[in-house]
Amino acid sequence: MLTTLVWLTIAVAVAGLLYAYFSTGDVFHPLVCTLPMFVFIYGYMPMSLIESGELFSYVSEDQAVFGQSLALAVLIAFSWGCLSGTHAPSAIGPRLSFPQPDAETLRRGALGMGAVGMVAWLFMVSAAGGLANAFGSGYGGLYAIELGYVRDSVYLLLAALLLLLSPSLSAPKSMLWWGAVITFATPWLIQAVLGARRGPTFVLAVGVGVSWYMARNERPRLAVAAGAGVALGLFMLFLVANRGAIYIGSNEELSTDKMADIANAAESNEYIFGTGCIITADQTGKFFWGKRVLAQIFVRPIPRAIWPTKYADTVPELEQNAGVAGEGMQAVMGWKEVPGAAAAMVADTWVEFAWGCIPFAYLCGWVYGYFWRRATVDGARWITQYVILLLLSVYLITQSLEAVLFRLIILSLPVQWIWNRSERQGVLQSLGGNLPQETVRPEGYA
Repeated sequence: MLTTLVWLTIAVAVAGLLYAYFSTGDVFHPLVCTLPMFVFIYGYMPMSLIESGELFSYVSEDQAVFGQSLALAVLIAFSWGCLSGTHAPSAIGPRLSFPQPDAETLRRGALGMGAVGMVAWLFMVSAAGGLANAFGSGYGGLYAIELGYVRDSVYLLLAALLLLLSPSLSAPKSMLWWGAVITFATPWLIQAVLGARRGPTFVLAVGVGVSWYMARNERPRLAVAAGAGVALGLFMLFLVANRGAIYIGSNEELSTDKMADIANAAESNEYIFGTGCIITADQTGKFFWGKRVLAQIFVRPIPRAIWPTKYADTVPELEQNAGVAGEGMQAVMGWKEVPGAAAAMVADTWVEFAWGCIPFAYLCGWVYGYFWRRATVDGARWITQYVILLLLSVYLITQSLEAVLFRLIILSLPVQWIWNRSERQGVLQSLGGNLPQETVRPEGYA
């Protein structure tokens, strides 16, 4: 039964991917980009664990069947929602041109955000004692700063990079443009490679690659996109498999042999841990019903200097694995959660919303589909916002809502604010630049 469910999950994902591509002709359709991650977590991993015979050392077959059935339902809901959000199955359509953004306002906003992000990153490097100290051991990083606002400000580098790569600012013949792009991308490249991290690697590669093509209203051929996607996936697995040996001054040998061990059975395995979280929540009845989401939006932004016990006073479970495991895992499953382990999308949304995770998955898919449609038809700000959603999909599907929400807020809101200012300035210029701001807002323009 379990094997049949796994193969059915793979078949549904592949069918959704192929339908999305052949009905739109767009390799950047959200289903084309996200469903391979579903296949890896809920197809490749369980099949590897079943074949090795190790899966049932951690979960029973009935428990795995329940978890896999839920994964299949979430996959169908997400795919259905995404296709509904796209509305029309037509290929990339013409872009609307009104209002035209003011490029100089966009440029100043991008450079300003990038400067703030760079200062924050350099401050963190200094606090860590330099790059050699920060990345002088396996799985290194910049963690010396306790002030979250400084750490999170580094994401402004990525926001600035996406603006520079937008249709209004993309200027590959400009040395100044190249200098800004390389400068803002370098900290992310260092974190991705020297820190051996999947998230920054995916974010940087997808953010730059997709933005580059969409800014020109072009797409790579399917073979090229598929090859790049496979290469990126293998490189991410390579980094994870060798993260203990990748650091400044390392003399350790890097090997591809360890890549096959990614899906090995352990309490930290995403499929095993996720199934354990699903079963534990189901049997204990411990669900959050949106509390973790609200905490990420309203509690996380408050500095600990002002409210030192903010999570303890609201959702204390957030301080351990984003609260996904909850209490009772030892009693229910016979093993404990591993600090830092990720439960992936299905388990994380199940713990949050119970059966509501299925309509929630539909909503997530619809948002992806809708933003893709607006990006391909309207362009401008919609391209930037869609790319943000696309690069955060790696956190949504393989990690947790918590990993998505704060990044989405940091990236999306400043970008939206700058686009608003640039479009408002563009309207002023088109009308002569002398009218009061409140008199130049066209009908339907927000």
